[in-house]
Amino acid sequence: MISDVILFIVIFIILVGVLFLGTPVSLGIGFVGVAGIILLLDPALLKNLCMIAFNQSTSVTTMMIPLFILMAEFLANSNIAADLFEVINRRLKKLPANIAVASVVTSTIFSALCGSAPATAVTIGRISIPSMLKYGYNPRIAGGTQAAAGNMGIITPPSITLIIYGIITETSIVKLFMAGVIPGIMVMFMMIAYLVIRAKVDKNMIIPPKDIVTQDAEIKYSAGRDILTVVPMVALIGIVFIIMYTGVATATECAALGVVGAFIIVLVLRRFSKDLFKKSMLQSTSSTCMILFLMFGGLAFSMFLTVEGMPQTLSAIILESSPNRWVTLIIVMALFLLIGLFMDPIPCMYIILPFTFPFISTLGFDPIWFGIVLTLCCSIGMVTPPVGLNLFVLRGATGISMTDLIRGVLPYVVILFLAVAILFVFPGIVTALPNSMNF
Repeated sequence: MISDVILFIVIFIILVGVLFLGTPVSLGIGFVGVAGIILLLDPALLKNLCMIAFNQSTSVTTMMIPLFILMAEFLANSNIAADLFEVINRRLKKLPANIAVASVVTSTIFSALCGSAPATAVTIGRISIPSMLKYGYNPRIAGGTQAAAGNMGIITPPSITLIIYGIITETSIVKLFMAGVIPGIMVMFMMIAYLVIRAKVDKNMIIPPKDIVTQDAEIKYSAGRDILTVVPMVALIGIVFIIMYTGVATATECAALGVVGAFIIVLVLRRFSKDLFKKSMLQSTSSTCMILFLMFGGLAFSMFLTVEGMPQTLSAIILESSPNRWVTLIIVMALFLLIGLFMDPIPCMYIILPFTFPFISTLGFDPIWFGIVLTLCCSIGMVTPPVGLNLFVLRGATGISMTDLIRGVLPYVVILFLAVAILFVFPGIVTALPNSMNF
């Protein structure tokens, strides 16, 4: 058993070394996995690995990934997301910090069609941040709010991270999606509450320029036009999730339905063009290929660990030495938070879950609940240095300084930690919807 622990430490050091050389994560974990199979196991296993990788990448479940990505690309590239923000902003004009609140609400709605935190952050951020700065918002508030609001893309279904978690742990992705609905809405309202309270308390949060006209003077749009802008997207979200929740169609079929619905919306609103179609297809292909390469590398790494028996050995050691299952869970969460500071959630899961999920499951934690809490923990790494991806994409897209972004997002990091604590104390927030499903 001691030799297994030593081997684990050596493998971990080698993996960290390979990644710090600048190797892409997918190639890094794949290299360690393949090298381990060749040097310590039977090289003939590589043939099985090829078959597993082929079957996994062509499975019906994996098909959800490119479909949900394509659905989001159609809506993002057609500027429908920009129209959605403008409508919500106008309708919330009586609320304190209405533009920032509109940014959070729009990000939540768009994330229900996107599934990616950076994509949500940059798509809505290109619209919301200039608007906030125009009306005198402190740059820290503008940048920090959108960076945190972008995280709704990883929390709210159809989160790509939840799909990957479901694939790795063989957990129902439909139930994961349903489990993420209430926590996502909860986090949205926590962010809104913070903005409204701060706007009332901090008079320096918004200092409107003297030469700017009021928003009321700019609003000349009818309620009917606003409804026509918002209803198609909200209807698409509702139809997809109602069909998924009732079991009428599988998650993959719902993803395909979402693509068709997004395409119809783009056509009806007269946003379709050859360039939009080409751009959406190319970006979807690029994102899907990146995720598939991570999957291939993760499969090689997982096979090596499983055949070597390392997860089982570590599970036995931890279960024997752990004083309390909650202490063990907190240690695992802390590990994800630490690794999440340096890489995205998806590679984090491929690296850490093969070690940790077996004993988390043995300790009796609900895999659905664990997946949502884990995803929420991973989202914290998206907005914290040194590798907070949301911060970097917003820095490049809007020009706000990294200092302002980091300082502005810190209150939201506290909110995310508080949300994790709430889910620890009240797990029913996560399990209520999936437990009510009859399939």
